[in-house]
Amino acid sequence: MIEPFLITEKINEVRNEMKRNGLWKNESPAWVKVFDKRTSISGEYFCDWLQFVYLHNRLQDAENRQMIIEKSYIVPQVMKFFGSDIKKGKLLQLLIELDALS
Repeated sequence: MIEPFLITEKINEVRNEMKRNGLWKNESPAWVKVFDKRTSISGEYFCDWLQFVYLHNRLQDAENRQMIIEKSYIVPQVMKFFGSDIKKGKLLQLLIELDALS
């Protein structure tokens, strides 16, 4: 089992990289409160979803030392939305590393 502090540390690295790229927001959008797993995320909202749904849930799971039963890899979604943006290369690498901790 992966130590939760490793996941928390990697999420903090992702957070810092998102801030460096101007992708981090201080307040969550209203739709986050009514988000459902079946909801389809468009490119325009992907960074919000990444920050306020995916990373938030991964961090809570790590802090609660919750065993992740259902693996959900983020890299395929990231490739879809960031694939050709070379400026987000480090962010992509950090998310690959986060997936590896799953």
